This record gives sequence, C-alpha cells and structure tokens, in this order.
Amino acid sequence: MKILMSRQADNQKEATTLAFQTAGVEGMDADIIDMFTSLANDQKIGGEADKTIGSTIRNRYGNKATWRAERWFVPVPKLHYAGKDIPQLIIEISIYFVAVALVKTQHDSRLITLVGPVGKSEALPIPMIFLHAFIENDLGRFAIGGRDSIYTTWEVPGAKPVRIPNDFVNRLSAMLEWQSVVAWLGEFGPQGRCIAPLVAGSLLGLAFQDSSQPVPVSKQGFTTEDLVSALESMAFRHGEAKDMVNRAMPRLKADMTLEEAIRITLQMGKGGD
Repeated sequence: MKILMSRQADNQKEATTLAFQTAGVEGMDADIIDMFTSLANDQKIGGEADKTIGSTIRNRYGNKATWRAERWFVPVPKLHYAGKDIPQLIIEISIYFVAVALVKTQHDSRLITLVGPVGKSEALPIPMIFLHAFIENDLGRFAIGGRDSIYTTWEVPGAKPVRIPNDFVNRLSAMLEWQSVVAWLGEFGPQGRCIAPLVAGSLLGLAFQDSSQPVPVSKQGFTTEDLVSALESMAFRHGEAKDMVNRAMPRLKADMTLEEAIRITLQMGKGGD
C-alpha cells in the first residue's frame, strides 16, 4: 500500500493512470479496463477497501484520527500464454483502489492519497479453441453451463469450464468487428505484443486443423491469396491482411513455406526489421 502526500487524482482517468504506475504496467490503453468493469463493482471489494483505508490511516496517524475518502477502483489485467496441454490465453486481473482521504487528527488535517491492490486477483483462462470459436462466431458449439448477471460459463471439451465476465464478452465482440486479435492484444501494451505471435500462431493452427488441407503449414508453399487467408483466420480484416502482405512482399521469397511467410508478415506488421 502506497501513501502519497496531497491529492494525486481527481477523477477515474487520473486514478487509472496512478494505478497503472503503481502496478508497474506500461503502455496499456486505459480503455481496456472497460472489459473488466463488473469485477471492480463488487460490494465485497468496496468493503475490503474501506477496511484497508481505515487500518492504514490509524496505523499512520493514530487511533483517534478521522477521515473522509473519495475512492476509485481500477481493474489491472496482466497477460500470460500457456502452451502446455491445452493452449490458453490467461488474463489475471487485480483490482487496485485509489483513495483520496482528508485525514483529521487532534493537531491538524491533511490530504493524502492511498494506492494499492485490494482483494484476491482473478484469473480468466481462455482456451485457444474457445477464442477461435469466438472469432468464427461459433460459440454455439459449446454448451452453456451457467449464467448470471456477471458471468457466463461454457463447457469446453478437454478443458475446465470457461467462466468469463459478460462485459468482457460483449466488449471483445464489439472490438473484433473492427480490429484483429493481434491489434486487440497490442492495446495491453508490451505484455500483449509479446504474446501476440503465440496466440496468432495457435489460432492459425486451429484454422488449418478445421480445413481440409492435408499438408502441414510448415511444409506448404504459399501464394498471396493463401497468405491473406491465413491472416484473416487470425481475425485480421481482409483489407488489413492485404496491406500487411503488400508491406512484407520485399522480404518474401518464392521458395518459402507458408509458415515462414506468415512469420515474416507478422514481424513486418509489428514494425520488425
């Protein structure tokens, strides 16, 4: 728990910036937290924050100190990719609170800002087979095991039930209408860009697994149309995929495999040399 002197935030936007700094998160789009808003609106989280504020102030300024606080809650996601057994994108969400408190003691009063995590972090494991079905608008292949105002749970063969916040599902569905999975991961900053090739590669493998193509992607030759189709299977839009292929053309060779061509195209799309 950090205690900062004076008022360090006046609104949700400034609180989000402060929470990201405290959590050591860099380059993340502040709007990405809209996907996890419901997790931060839990009454239990609010109660735990109040207890933490009270104990922190009493420890610092004495048991007779009184205070009035204004609070904001910020979900801070961190990404991991697990490739063992069933490949999964894992999003771990920690809730941070930012509280600006007016503290009064017997001798004076002061404004302070408290910043820190509250409650337990929550992990959202998303199997690649589920994400692929999501992209293909084919979630109907999975039975719904439960639903409430916050979560929906799907039964995924070979994996544990997938329990995901409804606001995450709705927000991701809207975002993938105008951008790719790789672009979406990029909004998480360096951590998202780091795992994007792994996620894209897994989605590509699932796309080819669903097709009737008998030759492994690591041994296929490629055409421009094949390359564009492969990128579209990763949720790149058609025009975006064509632009990426055109930018990569100076680096592509006729004797390359489709796998090599995809790797180079993705590198060029990320600004690689």
